[in-house]
Amino acid sequence: MKKIIMLASFGMFATLLATAQSGDSFNSRDGVTTSEVKALLQNHCWSFPDFDVNQNGWNPEIEGDGAMVSGPGSSSTSSTGIYTPVLDVPGVISISFKYKFNSSFSSPTRRWIKIYLVNHENEIQSELDNVEFSNVNATTVYSYSKTFTPVGSGAYKVYINYQGTGGETRIAIDELIISAPQLYASGCNDAPVANNDHFTGTAQRRAAGQLCSNDHDSNGDSFDCYMITGSPDGTVTINPDHSFQFTPNPGFTGNSTQFTYQICDHGFGPLCSNEATVTIQFPSGGFLPVSMIDFTGVYRDNGKVEITWTTTFEENSDKFVVERSFDGTKWEAVGSLKAQGTSSTKKLYSFIDEVGKNTANRKDLYYRLKLADLDGKVNISRILVVRVYNTQSTKMISVSPNPAKNDIVATLQLNQTSVVVLKVVNNTGVEMMRKTKKLEAGINKVMMDGTSQLKPGLYILEVIVNSKERMMVKLVKE
Repeated sequence: MKKIIMLASFGMFATLLATAQSGDSFNSRDGVTTSEVKALLQNHCWSFPDFDVNQNGWNPEIEGDGAMVSGPGSSSTSSTGIYTPVLDVPGVISISFKYKFNSSFSSPTRRWIKIYLVNHENEIQSELDNVEFSNVNATTVYSYSKTFTPVGSGAYKVYINYQGTGGETRIAIDELIISAPQLYASGCNDAPVANNDHFTGTAQRRAAGQLCSNDHDSNGDSFDCYMITGSPDGTVTINPDHSFQFTPNPGFTGNSTQFTYQICDHGFGPLCSNEATVTIQFPSGGFLPVSMIDFTGVYRDNGKVEITWTTTFEENSDKFVVERSFDGTKWEAVGSLKAQGTSSTKKLYSFIDEVGKNTANRKDLYYRLKLADLDGKVNISRILVVRVYNTQSTKMISVSPNPAKNDIVATLQLNQTSVVVLKVVNNTGVEMMRKTKKLEAGINKVMMDGTSQLKPGLYILEVIVNSKERMMVKLVKE
């Protein structure tokens, strides 16, 4: 039996005495023989130059059926040894292991180990210990256990280096325990994921928007955005904040254009995503004078609903007319705001609709914007659906955009910590996707990742809060 709890990458969290730790006993496990253990660990970002489990047929029998055994000590080099995955070192670190030699030796034969902290590229950052062995008995199992402080906090690997001169005495290391958790659950950094985007340009074949809003890194690492293939129809500029601008070539009159990008994280070591395709469409039935994002609604008490939206680009824009409907069919104007005219910077707009308590409570409120330009052309935004609850747990839920091309975003205004379930079902009742999240009191935005990949058609988006409050919205996927 192993005396340590194995790595999280094998289905269990590396915890011992309620403290997050890392390590391995190098034994066989379910579905994995001793001859396969090294490869399994290497797949989780361990490294073992000139070491292998029970190498050359020697089972040291320290604990269990396996131990990590070196090659001949006389052939060892400064790179020989055991490298852990990247660990989250908190400023102090304890290292312990059992070890044994396959033959006795004494002077002039020499064997020693050095223990280092190294970075993700295996470059030595600090030496923790240097131990030389003497008068070794081949039948004895020895123990090593030390605590090092201070060592500085950060992302490091532990490297146990084995070297020697004279003879061919090998070392076996077993029951390795390190008092620092893996930085990544699997041991390795996972590549971020980039998803395709769709944007609408202006009549002048210009466009701007925010990339990466539907991209993610499962490890929570920050990332940068890089263009891979530019548009053949113009110039694309991607800015450090992940916004972009498209400027057409002279004479370009097409209805759409594309470019591709990828994101690369700041992990240990850094990885890049798949390529994502950005499609910019210039619809023939009139062109939006603005590029708009974050169309959301929030309940402000006393029967007031605050509608907010952000533009990243405006050209020849005049005003926004806010329209409300109770059925999504009959619309009435409830107010307007002056637009910026022409701008390439972000602008946040806010409008208060004094709809009244009796009207707002428990009714679906549909909002849309009429975007008028200075030439008198009018375009209509996608729809925002708002439902006010004012219950113990839920104040309001809103969903946008509808119809949808990119991923749907639900805004939940909660009065208390709640468990929220979002489901998308198709028109035959088959559940296509589900997301469950625990959200804190306040305003929360939840993106339904993957709705952008649904086939065009009619769907139902269902939002459930604490198994009580329920909102169902017909969703049209374009």
